[in-house]
Amino acid sequence: MTTLDICLLQWETYNKRMLKTLESISGETFYKPIVPGGNSASWLLGHLADTDDMLLELFGIRSRMFPELKTIYHHERDTNQTGHLPKEELITHWKTIISELDQAFKKMNESDWLGKHNAVSGDEFKKEPQRNKLNVLLSRVTHKASHLGQVAMVQ
Repeated sequence: MTTLDICLLQWETYNKRMLKTLESISGETFYKPIVPGGNSASWLLGHLADTDDMLLELFGIRSRMFPELKTIYHHERDTNQTGHLPKEELITHWKTIISELDQAFKKMNESDWLGKHNAVSGDEFKKEPQRNKLNVLLSRVTHKASHLGQVAMVQ
């Protein structure tokens, strides 16, 4: 098993853990804030689907599949807890996005992973080669792990 295989395994593992946890949350509880004034499991799933959808463009795989998620699951506190998609629709969207990413990731080699992403210019990348696709993937895994901790509080 290579280092890259381990990184991709972590991506897959946290996607599975998050999905299992989110699917276990009851309907009404899914839309309630996890803590007073905090985000709901609904917002967290929409936010994860949106950030994963954004990876498609960031990595040059394709355009976003569900660009409307950005409008609904934005980061402006106190204005992002309404208008959420139904749980089943969100889960279906997220599974579709993850499937598309997984297929593309399996085709990428080490050179692809260590290459620049679309949010960094060629000149910036020459100065900071750590701003590569693999580093973004690792930050997304950490991001999911953090939100998994929040969602687990619902249980």
